[in-house]
Amino acid sequence: MIAAPLDAGALDTAAPDGAAPDAAAPDGAAPDAAAPDGAAPDAAAAAAASGAGCKLRRGPLSLSLRGPALLWTPDDAARADFRVIFNRDGVAQHVAPALGPLAVPASSGLAAPGSPPREAAADAGAADAGAADAGAAGGEPARASWPACAVASRFVFCMDHGGTIRRTTLWGGEGPPIGAGRRGTGISAIPLPGGHTLLAFLSDRKTSEGAVTQAFAVLDDKPAVPLSEEGSGATFVALSPWKGGALAMYIDARSALTPVHARTVGVTPEGKLELGPDAVLFVGDAGESRMGGALAIGADGPAFALLPASRDMSAFGMAAIRIDQAPRDDMPAVWSLYPNGLSPAPIAATQGVSPIHVARVRPTAREPGSPHALELGQLDAEGRFQPRCLAVEGKSFKHVAIEADRDGSLWIAYTTGAGTFIEQRAVGP
Repeated sequence: MIAAPLDAGALDTAAPDGAAPDAAAPDGAAPDAAAPDGAAPDAAAAAAASGAGCKLRRGPLSLSLRGPALLWTPDDAARADFRVIFNRDGVAQHVAPALGPLAVPASSGLAAPGSPPREAAADAGAADAGAADAGAAGGEPARASWPACAVASRFVFCMDHGGTIRRTTLWGGEGPPIGAGRRGTGISAIPLPGGHTLLAFLSDRKTSEGAVTQAFAVLDDKPAVPLSEEGSGATFVALSPWKGGALAMYIDARSALTPVHARTVGVTPEGKLELGPDAVLFVGDAGESRMGGALAIGADGPAFALLPASRDMSAFGMAAIRIDQAPRDDMPAVWSLYPNGLSPAPIAATQGVSPIHVARVRPTAREPGSPHALELGQLDAEGRFQPRCLAVEGKSFKHVAIEADRDGSLWIAYTTGAGTFIEQRAVGP
């Protein structure tokens, strides 16, 4: 593959005191907007280049914490007021961003000059109006912990610096440990029918071949059970609600190849986890432990496992692997190529809404050292990526999250070396 320089900064590398964010909205046309693999640039690609496909409504707003952000709404039925949850060493810290009205034309893609970024800390119920401005003092934001927390029903799951995962109510309080994960690795949680919750995480286990990182699942507060098959490792895991149960996807990035696995998960009448057959959906080229992915699921129709990876020695992009009625082995991938390779390559996708929206980070051009861009787009029914806009450019991005509200707006949170930001965008025609 064409090698782009890896992001040398650690996840918690701070920007110099008082430094401006290292990400900015593109000014005018962005270079090299990616078209679907093998396709000529079309109206969607032109919209992506001009930024017309997702006009900025509010933000970007700098938050007082820097780290992976979970977007969460207290009213899932309305889905109109998204908030942020940060992980503070295993404790969820709620933030209600004070996003004011946009003071410049939405088509400009720029935040209003001179408007200080603000946010207000909040509990799960109401914002604390006395909270300090996030950036008014000119200091750098405090560090949140990795990984991001996860929410399922009325519970929030967070991992502390030692890898212990606790399940607490959204309203706070103490929670017993329900999992011992590999410190710093991602977790995923979803609600299941009957008031249950399902947690997935990675943990190291000793085997006859040495220490292996595997995926595990926890139903409510019961003991963890292996999610990945014996003999298979796991470097990333994700869950999504699926046909009255759950769909689990995990990636096993290795030095020679990268299998992508999926299986269904349900609950028996006796209240135990029921795992469907493990399917190797796709086998990609060599990967590395930082390789992530996403599960993308619309309101109806198929699901897609999304994997930013090398297609071959000369091409890198996003593979969309379709999942229909049940996960099956050896599914074809629909590729959307990036101008160059990138590691890590953050990606996120919506679940349960149609169309499926994707937020992904890619280089803006083929040349090594090119800036990175947060690109927004949609998946069609076949898994083809339709670009909408390059929302933000910067030196690097560490994490990205995306949600869609009931009005069709997109809420995006992203973390750079300088801070974590949130913005709201309207998806245009």
